[in-house]
Amino acid sequence: MADATTSGTLSRAETRFVEALGSVFDRRESSVLVGLVAIFVVGVLVDPQRFLTLDNLFRVLRSAAIVTMIGYGMAMLMVTAEFDLSVGSLFALSSGLVAILVGELGYDPVFAIVVVIAFAVVYGVTQGLLVTKLELPSLIITIGTLTLVRGVHRLVLGGQSATIGPDQGGWVLAALGGTVELPFVFRYSVPFVHEEVQRWSSFSVQILWIFLLLGGFHYLLFYTRFGYHIRATGDNISSVETTGVDPDILKVACFAIAAAMAAFAGITQLGRISSVSPNTGNGLALLVIAAVVLGGTKLTGGEGSIVGVLMGAAILSLAQNILAIAGFGVGGWQSIITGLFIIAAIGLDTVFKTFTVDLLRAWYTTPLRELIRSPAAFFDGTARRKTTDDVLAFLVVTVAVTSVLLWLGMTALHAVGPLLGLPPLSFRLFAAGDWTVATIQLYLLVVFLAMLGFVAVEVLRRRLGGTGDYEDSLAVVCYGLAPVVLLFVPQVSLGFGIVTLVDPAITALVVVVPVVALVGWVMHTGVVALHDLPPREALVPVAGTLLAWTAAGLWVAVGV
Repeated sequence: MADATTSGTLSRAETRFVEALGSVFDRRESSVLVGLVAIFVVGVLVDPQRFLTLDNLFRVLRSAAIVTMIGYGMAMLMVTAEFDLSVGSLFALSSGLVAILVGELGYDPVFAIVVVIAFAVVYGVTQGLLVTKLELPSLIITIGTLTLVRGVHRLVLGGQSATIGPDQGGWVLAALGGTVELPFVFRYSVPFVHEEVQRWSSFSVQILWIFLLLGGFHYLLFYTRFGYHIRATGDNISSVETTGVDPDILKVACFAIAAAMAAFAGITQLGRISSVSPNTGNGLALLVIAAVVLGGTKLTGGEGSIVGVLMGAAILSLAQNILAIAGFGVGGWQSIITGLFIIAAIGLDTVFKTFTVDLLRAWYTTPLRELIRSPAAFFDGTARRKTTDDVLAFLVVTVAVTSVLLWLGMTALHAVGPLLGLPPLSFRLFAAGDWTVATIQLYLLVVFLAMLGFVAVEVLRRRLGGTGDYEDSLAVVCYGLAPVVLLFVPQVSLGFGIVTLVDPAITALVVVVPVVALVGWVMHTGVVALHDLPPREALVPVAGTLLAWTAAGLWVAVGV
């Protein structure tokens, strides 16, 4: 009996565990958590000695603090399907006003902070009323207020930076953005990473604020009637109106919360660095929106995540930290990476709603399996039913798979190279760089080949009187490029300059020509099936494509 009871208890526990695990992976934060872990691993691989220190990790959190605090308020607003692009300007103006009131006019810091936050709340309410009562798009309104508040900020500062002395801010600003000095020095070392003992003895108060506010905003959004109402407002505003709740009041309140958080973040930053410039906060709103959307808040409203805001901001901060550690700390690289993350954040909102494993199977694995089994049967049947989106998705996933294989090959050679006595390896396709640069080159190359092939097939099949349309030509080329995944082997070999034969050019021909021949054979099968051309005539579009690719390859080779 005891065994049965124990067995039943274990069974229920296992069931609860599985259900809990499933709920975690069903949440929108699960994807950003995977991204956070992945970019953390990248940091470990780049320079573990510098990356895996408490000082560095707390530096990452401190760098993410501003985006996170403003992001909490922005998430509440975006759940109602509204935006505020002026938070960066308000962030700057709030810190500037406190700096002037305290540093130049001598006001008590507590009084100055209360006045500035009250001003921010009034500002947010005003914006909310403009959006709700005049029924104007929040995107347009906040673009206008962004510029307006930025101008006011510069007038307040008189075009110069404002600072406050160490004694003027008192304990108030120190409590909001100062540094906590621990009463002891924590000594540690990560096994197999640090040769010397590391020391950690201080951290920024801003880190405490992001976790305190995290708990408060999470409770507000998910465990209060107010939070339930704003989520319902973003999900279906009509249904909220039928319950007697005024959605306009909810939106106005969320505009006020977003403005208050922008002001609070600006004041904590003043407490940390004791100065503010006319350019403070430039571009901050886009980073905040990127972090919020990366964290799982829908652009269309109705769903949001406060925990996700912190993870999204941490990803952006980690990316910049890793770039600095890797020696790419210049503004250009940081702007590029930040821009890519913003694009990813906006795109993920759509991907999260549509992308599934079944969709990936329909896009890539099933067509690939049918192609391998019988190209003729595939083009005669399945390819005719595919849409343009399906065809282009197959091409993109093909590039992604090739890129992953390329990364695996590069990683393996980096690990095995020293054991084999190989010199330090530097990867180069057309331009030298790491896996990210190689992936960009790979994507550009494959898409360029697809464009050339599409033009060649479409023009030549028309001259030959083939049936079908441009979608069929696109399917011929995109599905015909399926064998390019096999090119990761020569890519790794040639990219690292590992020559297996007499000359790199001969090596390239030996390893590339069979793959290109396989691509030509698959495309020929597609032209015969989809354009209804005799096998001999179908050779013409394929030959034209191969000639175009050869000409482009020779031109690139000569240029390089």
